[in-house]
Amino acid sequence: MPPLRRCCWAVLLVAWPSLPWCLHVPLDSTRRRLLASFLGLSTPVSVAANARPDATDWAGAFAAKNAANAADGCIRSIAKKYVEMMPDSAPSFLRLAFHDAATKRGDGQGPNGSIRFELERNENLGPSLQRALRAIEEMVNMCHVSWADAIAVSGAAVVEAMGGPAVVVSLGRRDAARPDGEGRLPEGGLTAGALRDYFLQLGLDDEELVALMGAHTVGRWTSLLGVPDECMAKEGLAWWRCTREQGQRLPFTSHPTVFNNEYFKDVLEFERRQQMPRPAKRFKDRVDSEKLPPLYLLPSDLGLLYDEGLHQVVKTFATDQAAFFAAFARVAGPNWADRRSTGPGASQSSKLEILV
Repeated sequence: MPPLRRCCWAVLLVAWPSLPWCLHVPLDSTRRRLLASFLGLSTPVSVAANARPDATDWAGAFAAKNAANAADGCIRSIAKKYVEMMPDSAPSFLRLAFHDAATKRGDGQGPNGSIRFELERNENLGPSLQRALRAIEEMVNMCHVSWADAIAVSGAAVVEAMGGPAVVVSLGRRDAARPDGEGRLPEGGLTAGALRDYFLQLGLDDEELVALMGAHTVGRWTSLLGVPDECMAKEGLAWWRCTREQGQRLPFTSHPTVFNNEYFKDVLEFERRQQMPRPAKRFKDRVDSEKLPPLYLLPSDLGLLYDEGLHQVVKTFATDQAAFFAAFARVAGPNWADRRSTGPGASQSSKLEILV
């Protein structure tokens, strides 16, 4: 055999363990001796039978990255399909991702798919999250990923599908086998100080706090307006379930399926209206041209106005959508990362060590 060809075959033999495992054929001792003899090697080269690359090998790392990219693309394509078919479903995927992530504290919980055991909690009651979770199950089965990965990546996917920034989310989260701790999500009536205290637990500064609050630019919340008396008379979980089913679903903004900075403009619009002179006529006595469109904001949204630092960030994001998008993408990706992840492409970020 010519020396050059012999050299090429020798390199291939030595590199055999690093090749993608799907290209391997069994090489027992007899075959190794024959191949070595064919190459003119005096001493057979040791090649492990059916050798597969370790994750630290270049080939293994390359294969792992490709697998992670394929899974990520699979999840995002299914999520975007649901957004195209049912635009109103998009905010539910985002809410599902945040609720799964926000249970994380120093005990290592969330984002771990535990929300599939937590739908009967007050903050998760209602049909929207149930429908979103059924779609997540489709992603788990079709994309061969964990529930936690499907929830996190789909949340990022719908942000982009609604016109928001691209959010990079690594894969490799482990699924929980039981619910996470209760009482870990923020309430809609928190004051500015309480909001800051809550998000400080999660390792977030003022800009990151306000950026995550900006997720209220999409979706709806349930009002008690129009809830029948028999429903209001219920107690405990029965009250929550009934009011969620019977209450009015009010949009945070006038475009609840478009991810933009309208939320911050509405918060400042509320402030402007509070500073306007008292109208001469009662609302019901005004003609339509004299009426301002309603603002459906929670007390916690308005609380951003009553803290100087938070207020300044709101004003920045209201006038600079690119700044809001950049901040949201920067905090949302680590917010959905799991520092216990061990799978391909797992994030090593220390951001939000006591959250996600």
